[in-house]
Amino acid sequence: MLPPLIITKQSPFLGEECALCKNPLAPGDEIVICPEDSTRHHAHCWRANGNKCAAYGCRGRGEIAVPESTPPEPAPAQPPPIPDRQPPTTSANGRIQHTANRFGCGQGCLLIAIAIAIIFFSIGCFGLWAIADYIMLEVLGWQYRVPEAGIILPQLLLLI
Repeated sequence: MLPPLIITKQSPFLGEECALCKNPLAPGDEIVICPEDSTRHHAHCWRANGNKCAAYGCRGRGEIAVPESTPPEPAPAQPPPIPDRQPPTTSANGRIQHTANRFGCGQGCLLIAIAIAIIFFSIGCFGLWAIADYIMLEVLGWQYRVPEAGIILPQLLLLI
């Protein structure tokens, strides 16, 4: 059984979109939070979707608990501060925009992919150089460079 929540004016979910209908969550709305991925749904949207999450690939499901007759607990005056985040701003159309200062999974994976691409590119360039070096020295007989083994400084200076 999933406990329903009532959105208040101080709720941290105020202005977020319902995962199913995409309408913003407003004060007085009854919502349900998916137990699997924590997406928010209007309670009626959760029921209309067969008591399951509307997010693609999520397997979260459950019946909504019947609220008890006790009054809901008052929400704290302000939500607890989220470390390393800037406060949300409001866009021209009145929607709340959240900005984050941390790398997410996508940014981290992108950096790793770029690093791996650079490593493979470097290995590929070295391989191409090694093939070209072999062809020029062994196949074509071009002595375009001095062999590394057995060179002493006076011989190297005579070559210059």
